[in-house]
Amino acid sequence: PVLSLKLLLYETLTRSKLEYAAAVWDPGHSTLITNIEALQKRATRFIVCNYHRTTSVSSMKTTLALPFLFSRRKISRICLFHKIYHSNASLKNKLFISPSFISPCIDHKLEVGIPHCETSAYIDSFIPRTSSEWNHLPALLVPIPSIY
Repeated sequence: PVLSLKLLLYETLTRSKLEYAAAVWDPGHSTLITNIEALQKRATRFIVCNYHRTTSVSSMKTTLALPFLFSRRKISRICLFHKIYHSNASLKNKLFISPSFISPCIDHKLEVGIPHCETSAYIDSFIPRTSSEWNHLPALLVPIPSIY
């Protein structure tokens, strides 16, 4: 009872604030990702009431069915990308570029071009990063018109 209440409070209050607009601000630097994941590790220890240094936080997270926050942000980014691609033609035309080449054997037909990036900050930003992830999605997922 107390465990489920703490988990519910974490998911509704803390995690929702951590993930607000995460598709846009999702960091690409490993130190920032580690800092965000550390918040969830501390929350997991609080939920389970186990602060022993030798106890595996990963096993506690598995027990609570808490996925890594970076994977939730990746899903959020791809969902936003999908929504723009399929639901907003004017924004799609402004944000996405055509690919230079699509291989019929390897690529899916809805691939987008990846913009040229000269800084690591831009490489890790929403469009270049998610364009690459979009292009690596299985061909069966990409043409689905709506995921909402």
